[in-house]
Amino acid sequence: MSHDVKNIHSLWPLNIGDFQNDNHPQIKEELLNFFELYEKKLPDGNSQLRDKDHVGNHNLYQSNYDLHNEDSEILKKLFHFIAKSVLDVSKITNQKFIDKLNEEEKKYKVNINESWFIRYNKGGIVYPHHHDGFSWSCVYYVQVGADASIQNGSTYFIRPYNATSKNDFGSKYLREDTHLFTAKEGRLLVWPSFLYHGSKPYSGDKERVIISANLTVNLRD
Repeated sequence: MSHDVKNIHSLWPLNIGDFQNDNHPQIKEELLNFFELYEKKLPDGNSQLRDKDHVGNHNLYQSNYDLHNEDSEILKKLFHFIAKSVLDVSKITNQKFIDKLNEEEKKYKVNINESWFIRYNKGGIVYPHHHDGFSWSCVYYVQVGADASIQNGSTYFIRPYNATSKNDFGSKYLREDTHLFTAKEGRLLVWPSFLYHGSKPYSGDKERVIISANLTVNLRD
């Protein structure tokens, strides 16, 4: 008796893209200078930071959600890298639908719907949350100290599947309740927006500075 593994179907794939921007050393200081000037113009940050009842973050500075609309060439170049990376992940995840399109239909538009930067003070943290109304979210590490580690300033994701039993070998793939990625300058992580995620507190010598964005991908006429 033989078994045809081609009859195993992969449904609702959960892909996380992991990219490295090789040009990051050339743009890092310019990005940090931009953020420094931004904070001087808007020292109180976005409205969430001024909301005493908001508990989604702690001990950090966060910009408004329209960073992609800023008149900055360095940001435009970085968002181009982010958009291209998101499209790469989206195409792999949606491959079975792309296979049904003809070549003329395989044109895409990546929309940056929200984008912002966060500067973490010592011990700064973002609690578990997800983003509604988008297809992809991301984090780009602009600055992080050499003391960053899997337990110091990492980004974590929470397993989305409910499991009543995960003790046998067949359920071993469900035993990992969270998965952590170490923060690294120039690293970009891309994930489905519904996935719960957060950041471990960071206590490094350098401030942890990141850019995040929420994006959608559409077919273009």
